[in-house]
Parts: sequence; structure tokens; C-alpha cells
Amino acid sequence: MWRDKIITHEGQRRMLEEVIAVYHGMGIDVQCERKTVPIHSLIATQNGIEADKFEVVIELVQTGKLVIPVIVEEHFIGERYERYLIDGHCRTRARIELGERTSDAYVLWSPAGDWRSNFVSTAAQYGDILVKDLPLI
Repeated sequence: MWRDKIITHEGQRRMLEEVIAVYHGMGIDVQCERKTVPIHSLIATQNGIEADKFEVVIELVQTGKLVIPVIVEEHFIGERYERYLIDGHCRTRARIELGERTSDAYVLWSPAGDWRSNFVSTAAQYGDILVKDLPLI
């Protein structure tokens, strides 16, 4: 079931473009940069990872068949940067379980520093839990 629903490079780029378009529609200047990010400190924007999907994804990540950048928002909060994982929770958790420390990512940021984000609000509702600590559901 999940093999047919795994994200593709094209699907990830479409999702990235949609997120950027929504922010631009809200009048928020959001930029995107592709870079490597540490994965153990990424804050989740969902409350769990589907266990049956995880089984499929970890196999694909381990065999190198699912090397697609995740989508991350970077916010300057207080005195430091916080990174929120927008898309790629299952892939990121698989990389963590496989002993990896970083991931290729599309990183969204604003020249203004911080901005109002529904993803940050959602993460706060879930307790700002790290992806590495998300339960399998």
C-alpha cells in the first residue's frame, strides 16, 4: 500500500513550491536554500509516524532508493535558530535509525528573521517534540 504513496523528487518539489506560494500569498518573503541539516535536532510538525509506512521507507532509505531532500523551516527564535521539519518525517526517522546524522534539505527561511508559521504553531501543540522522539503509530 505505502510503496505507491512514497514521495518522488517531482512531488517534493511541487510541495515545496506550494508552501512557498502560500507564504508569498500571505505577504511573507520566504527564501529557499538547499543544504545539509543535522537531523537529531529537527522539531516535528506531526504527532507520530505511521509504523507500516516506516517499514517500507527504512528499507528504501537503507538501499539508497529514497534519497529525496526533506523540507525544513528555519526560524530565528530567541538567540538561536530552530529547524522545523515540514515534510519528510518518516525518511528522517529512518535516517536516524540507520545511524545517519544529516540530511539533504530544502530549507525555507526569511530575510526578516522569524515569521508567523502554522507549522511552528502545530509543533508547539504537539509539545515541540523532536523527530527522533516521535512514536511509531
